[in-house]
Amino acid sequence: MTELTQPEQTDNSVSDFIKYVKKDSDMQGLSLSAQKELWNRIERKNKYHDRRSVRRLVWGGSVAAAICLFLVAAWFKLLSPQPAEVDYASMMKSFESVDQTFGNVQLVLSNNQRITIEGQEAQLHYEEEGWVNINKNEKIAVKKDADGEQAVFNQLIVPAGKRSMLTFNDGTCIWINSGSKLVYPVNFAQHKREVFIEGEIYLDVSSDPKRPFIVRTSTLDVKVLGTQFNVSAYADQSDWQVVLVSGEVEIQQNGDSKEILKPNQMFSYNEKTQEFYTSVIEVADYISWKDGYYPFYRQDLGTVLTKLSKYYDIQFKWDEKIRELSCSGKLDLKEDLQEVLSILEKTAPIEIKKTSEREYTVIVKP
Repeated sequence: MTELTQPEQTDNSVSDFIKYVKKDSDMQGLSLSAQKELWNRIERKNKYHDRRSVRRLVWGGSVAAAICLFLVAAWFKLLSPQPAEVDYASMMKSFESVDQTFGNVQLVLSNNQRITIEGQEAQLHYEEEGWVNINKNEKIAVKKDADGEQAVFNQLIVPAGKRSMLTFNDGTCIWINSGSKLVYPVNFAQHKREVFIEGEIYLDVSSDPKRPFIVRTSTLDVKVLGTQFNVSAYADQSDWQVVLVSGEVEIQQNGDSKEILKPNQMFSYNEKTQEFYTSVIEVADYISWKDGYYPFYRQDLGTVLTKLSKYYDIQFKWDEKIRELSCSGKLDLKEDLQEVLSILEKTAPIEIKKTSEREYTVIVKP
């Protein structure tokens, strides 16, 4: 049974009316105009309370509906398959072994088909129609990932003494340095763009706020929206670097942010000690390789030889006197190794002798 309650503040006319109702159902004690006014007031109050009840019902219903929608959305999110993280390191190993001593850049397609690209530098441009243009004179069809299928990945292998440049269909450009491997999807995902690198690359990332660009290595990830930066992460070296030219990048490890770089800063990380630090540097010293030259200014000769050793995949032997020498100049990496070594001999008081196929001895002249 519903309990009827009388409002705490009831005007005098309504009080009079209640008295008459309790006494007799007839309202003969009131004039017709008073009775009409009284009924009008009662109807207005009834409508007011009805509207409040409706608002309470609508509000309650809205809250309940919102809660239901939230629960349904959460339920579907749990049931819906989430995009799995790609294990790039395992994928790189799954590609058939490629002989890097062959001397030419190689593009390995998803079906393990190998395409050899001759020349000092290789240029690849991916187009929307599913073609890759090689050195502007050869087009090759590449498999595209269809709806509901797994993404299709290619691998680019750049041997010692060579370089390559790759342009994606979103406009992003990547320069790949000597002795590097790059694994990448033929088409980027809808929510992110990512590649995996062993070696060194320079990137000019096309801005797309809805799809951040992520460079993955075996230990660190570099996340950007649109910027220019360099990543050096050779598998046989414990010291890795990230150099920022413009914009901003976030360096992550296991999903946790380690550092946010500003232009002209370098992030250095030692994989063995797991120590890292940030320093201000002259970026040209770290990115000029992409343009085919190596500048050095009053740099100790040992550092110069170490960089050449890595670039051309050769070994130098020298005594500690080499460290006491410094030199300035610019080496053209587009030249073959013998020409570069000849220029270096003219720059510093040294003599370089070849002792085996890939080994050289450096002697300081008296």
